[in-house]
Amino acid sequence: MSVNIYDVARKAGVSSATVSRVLNDRPHVRENTKQRVMDIIKEMNYTPNALARKLSTGNTLNIGFLIPDIENPFFSHLLRGLTNAAEQYGYNIFLYGTDDSIEKEHRFFSSVKAERLSGIILIPVDANNLETCKRLLDFEKAHVPVVLIDRGLKNCRLDGVFSEDFNGSVAAVECLLKEGHRRIATIKGPENSRPGNERWQGYLAALDKWGIEPEARYIAQGNFHQERAYELMHDLMEQAEPPTAIFSSNNMTSMGCLRYLTERGMQLGRDVSMIGFDDMEFLKYTNIHLSVVDRDIYSMGWNAIELLAKRLHNTEEADGCRQEIFMPTKLILRGSEKWKGSKSHEL
Repeated sequence: MSVNIYDVARKAGVSSATVSRVLNDRPHVRENTKQRVMDIIKEMNYTPNALARKLSTGNTLNIGFLIPDIENPFFSHLLRGLTNAAEQYGYNIFLYGTDDSIEKEHRFFSSVKAERLSGIILIPVDANNLETCKRLLDFEKAHVPVVLIDRGLKNCRLDGVFSEDFNGSVAAVECLLKEGHRRIATIKGPENSRPGNERWQGYLAALDKWGIEPEARYIAQGNFHQERAYELMHDLMEQAEPPTAIFSSNNMTSMGCLRYLTERGMQLGRDVSMIGFDDMEFLKYTNIHLSVVDRDIYSMGWNAIELLAKRLHNTEEADGCRQEIFMPTKLILRGSEKWKGSKSHEL
């Protein structure tokens, strides 16, 4: 009888995720636990891909991964974590871009059977779309498990990996308030997006906590895309009384804001302050010191595969309620939150 990762986990008295971390030399595993797992792996003669080679007939190990914006570096970080975890299980990842189009997303759903996919990992286009929920629940009934990443669905609950968007936004806006800002603008995410709404609600909550009424002139409806943010920055900054600070709802929105400021020779922390949501790798190689709300995107992808594996292998770990993982956020301050008009950091 073949040995799989769950056999090792049961004998070691740990979760399959812990065994996976040991195999991939990932952090957050105590040394004595790591040694015990390694001893059992050796004792049981387990090899990581043995599970994949011995899966039940008909399981292709092909996983569809749907992303809304293939140009967004956030999704490349997700993909890295997802593919590295998938390799552990012998899964094949097939990438599909929806371009934030509900029609393209549903067209993909129609091809799942023909593509013989064993599972779906999805960043949905529209959190409120009833047809999306119906189709995904139908996949689950047909034993094609679904895991959501980053964006949830309002009308049905599935396994998913999300981030604490509300808390991250509150922390960012409160930071700007503590720096003395009172005219804080935001470029929102799409209204049909869970992260967009959570970050918007966080913005409002922070202002409310400080007794500040939100002003319509400082609220811009974005769409998580660079071009739209660039256009909205023009409207925000060329008012008679422009904002002194910007809270940007995602990395592509931040890129649009930075493009506007760069073209006009404006500097962060001097002409306007700003905090963005999600870090960007390219900032390391520039003189732009943007403060951001950061999260472990790589682990979001990794955890999505772990959730999918539990469903695919129908182990005891997969029984019971749907599992939702919420990744914490952290505020990374690099100076762009500062304001020359601030008298104190402790207002």
